[in-house]
Amino acid sequence: MKKIAYVLLAVTALFVNTTAFAAEARIPSTSITDALQVAKNRDDYVALKSAKFDVQGKIYNINYVTKTGDVQTLKISKVNGKEVK
Repeated sequence: MKKIAYVLLAVTALFVNTTAFAAEARIPSTSITDALQVAKNRDDYVALKSAKFDVQGKIYNINYVTKTGDVQTLKISKVNGKEVK
């Protein structure tokens, strides 16, 4: 009887775990490629300087060189893909 209970418990845990991973996989997010494309589509973009990801804030920090030679920082949210002010 104990063995059956352990097997049922293990199968239930496996089912709950896979369901949680499947739900997490359906959460929409923005990839680094999409964030870089947003930066490249800006009018004053010339060259990429650096791109970093802030794990706590879930924000891509993209530094790029403008036509005037200045370095601008663009922050893109990973959650919705919009620019963060």
